[in-house]
Amino acid sequence: MVRSTHGTKQTTQTIADWKIQLQVLFRLSSNITIIGIGHPFRGDDYIGSFILKELKRSSKIPVNVQLLDAEDSVESIISKLVKLKPEHVIFVDACEMNLKAGGICLMPMAATEYPFFTTHGIPLKLLSKQILPESECWILAVQPKQVEFSDKLSPEVRRAGLTISEYVSKLLTGIAN
Repeated sequence: MVRSTHGTKQTTQTIADWKIQLQVLFRLSSNITIIGIGHPFRGDDYIGSFILKELKRSSKIPVNVQLLDAEDSVESIISKLVKLKPEHVIFVDACEMNLKAGGICLMPMAATEYPFFTTHGIPLKLLSKQILPESECWILAVQPKQVEFSDKLSPEVRRAGLTISEYVSKLLTGIAN
């Protein structure tokens, strides 16, 4: 889970905002990697992996898009990322943004904080700067409701995850509007 430095400034962001931003990224990029992150036993923290699993299950993936599910080990995908040399990287993760549970935001990685303690072995912002200096990195974030020990997503976060996976699936097949 990541922290946003501007969540309180964007509490009025609408769903259309992140959708429009994603649509622009997909149109402009010839090489996108989407990475799902989340611990399967930390409740809503699992949302990034949940979304990636939904995309893999329900989408036809174009050749210029790579889907990687890191679950709770971002380190496990570093070598793949280096080989792919993506133009854009979209990390999908739970993020504390001071929004209502299930709130969605797409932001540049530079707009996030990485405290000494993080739920990832390597903070995503540090990974972006050190391993992916040539890539433009983003985080598609979902506000969690709970991250205690649980193998279930809260209803609000699950709905947000399904909304994201359905929309990204449409982008992947070229039918989003």
